[in-house]
Amino acid sequence: MKLIRRSALILLLALGAQALAQETPTSGDSRVLWRWTDYRGQINYGDRPPPDAQNLLKIDLLTIGEQTQSLLPYQVRRAASNFPVMLFTAKNCTACLTARDFLTKRGIPFAERSIETGDDASELKRLTGAEGVPVMTLGNQPLLAFNPDDWNNGLDATGYPQNSMLPRNFKQEPARPLTQKAAPPAAAK
Repeated sequence: MKLIRRSALILLLALGAQALAQETPTSGDSRVLWRWTDYRGQINYGDRPPPDAQNLLKIDLLTIGEQTQSLLPYQVRRAASNFPVMLFTAKNCTACLTARDFLTKRGIPFAERSIETGDDASELKRLTGAEGVPVMTLGNQPLLAFNPDDWNNGLDATGYPQNSMLPRNFKQEPARPLTQKAAPPAAAK
């Protein structure tokens, strides 16, 4: 049963990475998505908002910074570029602290996004289908709730080493909110 579950997870992660490569616009290692309301009140998403957007919200999906990525050993860098890890957390969440410690002890470089507002919670639900935290994504495949066996299987299946290979001076990037209000772009003259 465990082998079937692991094989299914590997297949889902592979398909997710392929879909992510085809659908997600990237610029280096950062992924930015914009959410806005058009003149009809319809919510839209895209890599560039129109100049007349209302209620503009920047959704920061930065995975791992270029300078951080250059410090990683080859096996970790390869896994992180194919299946970037993002951890979604909230303040005062014991399970979130446990999940963060798990990733840190295993030596997994990850981006952390905190769910602080209703907009953050809405985006978490849209991106992962989750209504609670912690949630980890491997590429674009979400692993809901913290389960060390499932998380280890997913990380193993995507090529992350089982023991930390990170340099001693490696510092994890600090958590940031998932969304932030953005000023509308200036109209071109």
